[in-house]
Amino acid sequence: MPSDTRVGLRPQPQLALSALSSLLFLVVASASAQKVETKYDKSANFAVYKHYAWGKNYLLTHQRPEVQAKIDKAIVDSLNRQLQAKGFLLDEKSPDFRVKYEAGGLAQAATSTQPDLLNPGPPGPTFSSDSLGGTPLDVWTSTLSKMKLSVTDTASGKEVWQALVSQKLRDPQKFLNDLNKNIDNVMSKALKGFPPGTKKK
Repeated sequence: MPSDTRVGLRPQPQLALSALSSLLFLVVASASAQKVETKYDKSANFAVYKHYAWGKNYLLTHQRPEVQAKIDKAIVDSLNRQLQAKGFLLDEKSPDFRVKYEAGGLAQAATSTQPDLLNPGPPGPTFSSDSLGGTPLDVWTSTLSKMKLSVTDTASGKEVWQALVSQKLRDPQKFLNDLNKNIDNVMSKALKGFPPGTKKK
């Protein structure tokens, strides 16, 4: 695991993609489909990339420090496996590019009015009214997990590739129960487009 990974931090109201929480990021069985968006510098020559190193990673969640450390390790290990399976070599001394992730989870709440089967019609007074009564509500929470993967050219210092992954987790604990498998699934989809079509010299 990179020594400069920052874990154990608490998220601010505006959570930057600074990637990917409860990452993460992304339960398969109990969440909606993952959304992956990628973009890259069309002038970059990805064909020359052979060696990589790690940049500074960021992970912001509500998890305990030991759980965050476990998540970070799973992400780093998965990225290493995926990149090395594509033929790239980890080389901290003379890399052609640096890769980093930024990830986090933001809790969300949603409500809906329970139907009144005995008195159909428009809803009655709400909890915001001045009456003591109210309309029964269903309330549930979820975690919006986001991750950003980025690749930076070592020579120019320019970011040349980026993937944004997002997914709503209805049960983050289920994700954590099978952490390595779920993160591998996320990384496989995120890195599917890397490297993009190479440019000949």
